[in-house]
Amino acid sequence: MTHTSFAFQATTMTLAISGLALLGVCILSWLAWQRSGFRKGILALELLRIGIVVFAVFLLNQPETVDEYTPNEKPTVVVLGDQSLSMDTQDVGLEDVSNSTPLLTRRQAIEPLLDPGAWEALADRLDVVITPFATEENGSKSNLHEALTKARSEHVNLRAVVMASDGDWNAGLQPVQAAMRLRLEQIPIFSVPVGSQSRLPDLDLISFDVPTFGIADKNVRIPFTIESSLPRDHVAQVDLTISDGTTIKHQVRVAAMGRTSDAILWKPAATGDYSLKLSVPQHPEERITDNNSRETPIAIREEKLRVLVVESLPRWEYRYLRMRCRAIQALK
Repeated sequence: MTHTSFAFQATTMTLAISGLALLGVCILSWLAWQRSGFRKGILALELLRIGIVVFAVFLLNQPETVDEYTPNEKPTVVVLGDQSLSMDTQDVGLEDVSNSTPLLTRRQAIEPLLDPGAWEALADRLDVVITPFATEENGSKSNLHEALTKARSEHVNLRAVVMASDGDWNAGLQPVQAAMRLRLEQIPIFSVPVGSQSRLPDLDLISFDVPTFGIADKNVRIPFTIESSLPRDHVAQVDLTISDGTTIKHQVRVAAMGRTSDAILWKPAATGDYSLKLSVPQHPEERITDNNSRETPIAIREEKLRVLVVESLPRWEYRYLRMRCRAIQALK
């Protein structure tokens, strides 16, 4: 439905100038007509002058025709929820200095915004469309530019965009380009940022490279790597727990803001299938503790090596073995 009206975009300044201009031209025209002896020709000329000033004043107040369009459909608000791999980072809830509440992942923090029940208050005036992006179906690529562009192209009557994301993008064009296009169309973007701006203090056992099998009564070297985001070096005592109840303790100096690699030697006494668990003790400053241990299986075998040595010429080793064999046969 369309309603057309005529209006002026006048301001206090333009109205004041218009009033002074009309008053001044009327006074000057009267004086000029009076000096001419009230001649009809001069009257016509002064009326033309007044008409020109009136037309200029008319244009000065910016007249325009206003067409008001009332849409038949409700405006649309698109809620974009980031589902990329970076949203699995557990760093929401750092404002709790008492450490009484567990940290949430970024994905868990935005789940209330992706609940349709959270937008029921706007259902009478707006159509709210919840659209997750960067899901596993498209490879978990965080393409913020594509998400904003699709929201505009798929919804003609788009009124606003709500984006809940950590801001990390690893695919597509720069998101600011799509945001500028929406801004030119007067479509606001309400961003809901999640995640910590700085890295959390944490100890992460990123690798525990246990070999597939080992040999009984022989040392098995078990390497591991600890990544630290703590601001200082410290000495930690890691525990290697074997499923037979044995525990091996090993001290390692963990470097600050980097990775530390080391290894533990374990000498299995018997064959069989074992389960090894390596644990790094929790540091007082870290908040995430579920990445401080890893567990993996290993098989212990009893293996005898048989070696065949092929030589081109008989050396002294061969002559020695031959003489020993002859001596043993003579004794028999």
